Amino acid sequence: MQNTVKLYGVVEGYEKISFVLDKFKCVFFNADPIPRSSVILPQHQGFILGRTSQNKYVYIFSNQDLKIWNELTLNTWGYFVSSSPNIKTYKIICFEGGILNKLFSPSSVCFEYTDGLEIKGKYQDDCQTYPLLNKKIKGNISIHSNPHERRTAENGDLISTGGINLEITFDEEKEIQTFPEIYGYILSMCQFMTFRCNIRFEAIAFKDHVENFPQMIDSVAECYVCYEHAYDTDKRMHSCLTFNTLGESVTNLLDSIVNNKPKRPHFNIGFIPEDDETVNYITSMKIREICSALESEMELSKIQVQQEETFDQLVSKLKSIVIEDRDGEHSLTDSKAYDYILGTLNHLSGALSDKIEKCFFEHQPLMGEWISRKQIDEFVKYRNTITHGSFMPLDNSLAETAFVLIELVYCCILKRIGMADNVIKELFKWHITS
Repeated sequence: MQNTVKLYGVVEGYEKISFVLDKFKCVFFNADPIPRSSVILPQHQGFILGRTSQNKYVYIFSNQDLKIWNELTLNTWGYFVSSSPNIKTYKIICFEGGILNKLFSPSSVCFEYTDGLEIKGKYQDDCQTYPLLNKKIKGNISIHSNPHERRTAENGDLISTGGINLEITFDEEKEIQTFPEIYGYILSMCQFMTFRCNIRFEAIAFKDHVENFPQMIDSVAECYVCYEHAYDTDKRMHSCLTFNTLGESVTNLLDSIVNNKPKRPHFNIGFIPEDDETVNYITSMKIREICSALESEMELSKIQVQQEETFDQLVSKLKSIVIEDRDGEHSLTDSKAYDYILGTLNHLSGALSDKIEKCFFEHQPLMGEWISRKQIDEFVKYRNTITHGSFMPLDNSLAETAFVLIELVYCCILKRIGMADNVIKELFKWHITS
């Protein structure tokens, strides 16, 4: 969500320091024309607190203390607007509309025929709620349509469904400094479901239960986030992975995203296209990302390839050489380098092409695509060649292989998060990676 209204006021506790926030560019001014020293604006949980002339409080993300003499410009990633000057935690975060309208099919309005063939509309609860068990996001997630509009027209009542809301209610309150992390989890999940990076939400808000009315919730702060892309995807709903189809697997999908770490990847999707125009582009970098994703998925799925006895003997010799060098007089300065090499050797259970081939033939019936072992070998050879700094032309055959292997990555993830084979097979008929 982007605020089109320019915000201005003073920094809370520093009346001589004013600010003007236009979209995501914030300029701070010192009222003292000739300051004798700089003013340090301390950040709290990553935010600088400002107060507008309308007594609205603006939490400006800076992630560091700011030193100001006369003037300072901050290009911020995001900010909150609230009526409260002391928001430190939040219990509920709500994402509204935008890409969610393509990822959930509402069913809250239904129609029935009376005996006189009269059509009667009525409401039903279409909320889907699932538990989140990961300690970083423990609580529950729910997706549903907004309250419905009902207007009186000349010919009767008009019933319609509003936008879509996704809410996470945490078991324990979260500090506001966790917002960028939580937002990143939900964004990654929706990018995976859409197979696009250029997505956004219409609105994001912190919410809490209304005092004396525990069944009601109300907004505590509006959250504004800077999106780098100029326009959103036009991809249609039927080509996306929706929450209706995902069902209970949303728990495992989010868990995989939350557990993702650079050295222990659980959710590697760096190959997802930036926008609709580049969806059919294959680049050298994208091929590297596809191979990295396949390596991660085969590690997580424990894909093993039977090796010759001499292969295991060679790996054992390599380990001995590394250990001997580590314990020798001329060992490397960084001892972690040896841990990295030995860790690689411990997980060395066959050539990448062998693993991809085995993984592909296990999942091919679900995908309905076909590539040969020769195509896999050429794809891996290309990745290895460019990784070591050499040039190799990228042709149509490699691009075609890349598109099939993208489907393989998706198939591995969908299987891993618990989706049924018949559902996965149907999803690929709708070209979710197109």
